[in-house]
Amino acid sequence: MAQAVFMEWWGMKSLSCRSVDRRGALALLGSAATIPLLRTPAAAQNSAMTIRVAYIPFEASAQLFYAQELGLWTKAGLSVQIQPNPFGAAIAAAVASDAVDVGYATVMTLASAHAKKIPFTIIAPANAFDVSQPPGGMLMSANKDVRKGVDLNGKLIGTPGLNTLGEYGVRAWVDAGGGDATTLRFVELPFSEMPAALAGGRIDAAFVAEPFLTQAKKTAHTVAVEFDAIANSFLVAGWFTTNDWAKSHARAVALFAQAMRDASDWALKNPDKCPAILAKYLKVDVAQVASTPRAYFARTLDPAQVQTGIDLTAKYAKFESFPAQELIYAPARRRLL
Repeated sequence: MAQAVFMEWWGMKSLSCRSVDRRGALALLGSAATIPLLRTPAAAQNSAMTIRVAYIPFEASAQLFYAQELGLWTKAGLSVQIQPNPFGAAIAAAVASDAVDVGYATVMTLASAHAKKIPFTIIAPANAFDVSQPPGGMLMSANKDVRKGVDLNGKLIGTPGLNTLGEYGVRAWVDAGGGDATTLRFVELPFSEMPAALAGGRIDAAFVAEPFLTQAKKTAHTVAVEFDAIANSFLVAGWFTTNDWAKSHARAVALFAQAMRDASDWALKNPDKCPAILAKYLKVDVAQVASTPRAYFARTLDPAQVQTGIDLTAKYAKFESFPAQELIYAPARRRLL
């Protein structure tokens, strides 16, 4: 059911902004993956404590890396199989179709899905925005002069995900600066490809997160931390699954959420040990990672922090907003608070 509803929601979109039929949508989303999200053997699926998790390969997914390196999965009695995919929409499709059990997605992606009756639920918080610790920024080609939102009208923007914070954050900044967000055009690109796309003039601007932001600054300049136009703090993303999977794997959900919280606590206390792990999983130079600020991870699923993303998405995706509690898996939330 989740897969059918998801494909109805996504059937008129594609990674290249072309219309596609429902049959082609999953194939398109799957082809965007660096490593295909394939079903695991039946024996693994039958294990109650085995969890297949899809993530976007950037620092905001680092709780997953830390938990694996620290042995938190084994300690919790879980067997976790992790699979990278550069696009949130592809991860959502994989979770909806039972190709994976849990995935990383922005609150914006999940809010849009919820508005279309797709039964996703957040089981653990991921990265959050705090005005004192910006996780990324909007960059322009070095030869472009942009000072406020109106200067970005009509430009082509690179984003890690259509209909996500990478798009809506830019729209909010443009509107707040006297521009017209409806004139913007967006193209979906992995973070790792954005520096070259900017340098080559294939896009005018891009929302880039660390550790790729520092690399991109060598050939581009920072325009803004566009999240400032949204709020001083809010939950950016979460680890999610379907309502049915969460209800039938309540213990696994609780153990997974606790391991992610433990990983967040460790990262906060050991920032000097994070770069080596990040470099290993992101396949970048450790010196590059060490020179960039660390991601900030939320410790609780605070409805008020989730609501900000829902309201932002409702504004630009044009649906009626709804209470954050509808998107939060209540049993997991009670254990985390």
